[in-house]
Amino acid sequence: MMMPDQAQDLDSILRRELLPGEHLLWSGRPQPGKLNAAFAIWFFAIPWTAFALFWEAMAFLPWVASTHTPSGIQWSFGIIFPLFGLPFIGVGLGMLWMPFGARRKAAQTIYGLTDRRLIRISAGRKRESASVMLGQMGPIDVSADADGCGTLRVQTGTVRDSDGDRVTERFEVLAVPDVARLESLLLERRAAVQL
Repeated sequence: MMMPDQAQDLDSILRRELLPGEHLLWSGRPQPGKLNAAFAIWFFAIPWTAFALFWEAMAFLPWVASTHTPSGIQWSFGIIFPLFGLPFIGVGLGMLWMPFGARRKAAQTIYGLTDRRLIRISAGRKRESASVMLGQMGPIDVSADADGCGTLRVQTGTVRDSDGDRVTERFEVLAVPDVARLESLLLERRAAVQL
């Protein structure tokens, strides 16, 4: 939950980001509780982490088993295999943490629509800012829940990835209340800019 001081800090950071003569038309903060889709990674992360922990337990078996394993094998496999499993456990724990990290970042993020651009600012340990000018925006798609909270995605261009495939770049406004109002204001401003 965001404290009132944090909300005021985000509002003041957004206002400081405005260019001279730029007017703020809309601002909104994502609702972290609406980012439940981020937990979908757990369908992969839980089995991954469970297998990595199983591997690690089996790798320690030569150390705890009461077998007559030769000491050279015990030392080589008993050290190499557990070390090999550690990065996989780290990756699994990282994947399990990702949804909580996304919610934490959302609590430190604010979006703004001005008469010139759409802005996203995250003010965590370091301040990150991104914006897209109204004239650079392509097609828009919106998804909303019954309560009006939703996500707006704006295509900003296409690039070629390392394989040479075309990848569409998007600017996302995630889990904001009354996303339909943002879409309406954005379409009005884009139409005004194109005249």
